[in-house]
Amino acid sequence: MNFDIDCLRTFLIIADTMSFSRAAESVGRTQSTVSQQINKLEAQVGKSVLERRKGRVLELTSEGTKLVQYARRILQLNDEAFGSMSDAALTGFVKLGVPLDFFGRDFTAWLTAFKRSHPMVGLEVEANQSENLLKRTERSEFDLAFFKQDAGASHGTVVLKEQLVWVSGPSFVPEREGSLPLILFPEGCAYRRSAQTAMKREGRTWHRSFVGPSFECLRAATIEGMGATVLARALVEAPLRVLGPRSGLPPLPSVEVVYAYGRRANSRVVSELALFLADCLSNSGVSRPPQRPLQLSRARNTAARL
Repeated sequence: MNFDIDCLRTFLIIADTMSFSRAAESVGRTQSTVSQQINKLEAQVGKSVLERRKGRVLELTSEGTKLVQYARRILQLNDEAFGSMSDAALTGFVKLGVPLDFFGRDFTAWLTAFKRSHPMVGLEVEANQSENLLKRTERSEFDLAFFKQDAGASHGTVVLKEQLVWVSGPSFVPEREGSLPLILFPEGCAYRRSAQTAMKREGRTWHRSFVGPSFECLRAATIEGMGATVLARALVEAPLRVLGPRSGLPPLPSVEVVYAYGRRANSRVVSELALFLADCLSNSGVSRPPQRPLQLSRARNTAARL
């Protein structure tokens, strides 16, 4: 019995995203075709590889978890063999820094697509606050970093501009009097700084009700009604909801998502990854402003607290 490479590739995308729709989009096929591929794979294995309920992926089965390990090795060898046949194959290693909120987007699916196209490229990815990403890129601790800055701050190449909004779960209603419970990322985050600045400007009292190190932590605390938070509008999906002007909360600014290279990073693989991710971001439902080819500022004392 020989495994079908296409079925294994689709299975890995589902294992990484827990979504048939994202897998279908990534491989350029319908959800029905993706479902047929998984059924074919399970017929070959003789066991279920996914726990599903009403068409939704809940988790991998024990057999699915085992198969993931082999599937990655099979596909890596397959893609390396194919890539080695081309003289123009992209090779190299990139240390990439991204903001915590990238994991509220289709970021892992984007990376999977890039690796599928360039199997000889090695990636090390770290999520952190934008302020830390900027400073560490200046010190060349990253080859490439995406981060957020105030509009016009000129710390990198602008990919898109996003409006910040107040966000809550379905049952939370902010009180017009009293202290507002805020759900925040750790210090160094653009969302956190914008929320605190807006509250201070309006003279509103607030307190930290939850500080989380990941987007999923922040999202879960918000859904459960522990308070209000600030996110880019593009990241707000049900059951999260935008709190409009009637909530009595102060207006928020927009921020720019930018990327910058480390001082020693000038390889083709780094620039190809930067352009690929920039295109993914700009095509993810947010309008892209005109590109400005800006150099990373090396003046440490002007680094924005993002």
